[in-house]
Amino acid sequence: MSLTAELDIFTQLMNVITQRKSASPNVSYTASLLAGGTGKVCEKIAEEARELVEAASEEGTAGHAHRIHEAADLIYHTWVYLAQHEIALDEVKAELQDRIGTSGLAEKASRHSNKDQLGEA
Repeated sequence: MSLTAELDIFTQLMNVITQRKSASPNVSYTASLLAGGTGKVCEKIAEEARELVEAASEEGTAGHAHRIHEAADLIYHTWVYLAQHEIALDEVKAELQDRIGTSGLAEKASRHSNKDQLGEA
């Protein structure tokens, strides 16, 4: 079994995106996004998030397929942002792991508490 076959798709995707950081924007969509800077990447994330929300109202198997497509686009563009800012996938995984078993409401409340302590409220 090849190394690529052993890696999960998210790791494969991040590896490809990271490799494309050094590619020419003329030959790589990922490189052209990165060359556009954070603003360009964030515009694409917002666009893909809107498209996913719009697809949420679509019914049937076509709607289901469209939501999958848009979710994949959103994940891809989010991963480009992570690579652009040198945020390792393992860092995101660790953050998610830390949240397992914690109520979303409790986690949100702790963020507000931390801001209060830092004088950011």
